[in-house]
Parts: sequence; C-alpha cells; structure tokens
Amino acid sequence: MNEFGFVSATMAVFYTTGLDEFNEPVIKSTTYRNISPNVSATQMKTVAQALIGLTDYGYVETVKTQKDLIA
Repeated sequence: MNEFGFVSATMAVFYTTGLDEFNEPVIKSTTYRNISPNVSATQMKTVAQALIGLTDYGYVETVKTQKDLIA
C-alpha cells in the first residue's frame, strides 16, 4: 500500500489594503514557507491574525498548501 510522505507546507495570509476605484476591497497576500506538517488550523489562524494585527490592514483568510510525495 502506498503512503504519503510530507515534503513541504506553506501558509498564505490574505488581507485587505484598501478600496479600488470601484469601491471594492483590494486583497493582497503574504506567503510563509516551512510550515510544520502538524500545525492545527487554530494555531495557523491565531498566528495569521497576530501578524496582520501588527499592520493597519484587515484580515481576510488563511490558506495552507501542503505537498506530499506518494512513496
């Protein structure tokens, strides 16, 4: 039986930086690499909100992307 082997994980934090000419929110993101494979969703959201809390931007969401190798 094949198994998955962890390769890497990233966390993308999305935030609003203001409004565009159509009064729609401008959403940007920052990506962080080398995320632990065992991190929980609660831990990731807490860290992401803390990072955005250091800025004047509004938090939108956090996305975790994980690469696994089928061994």
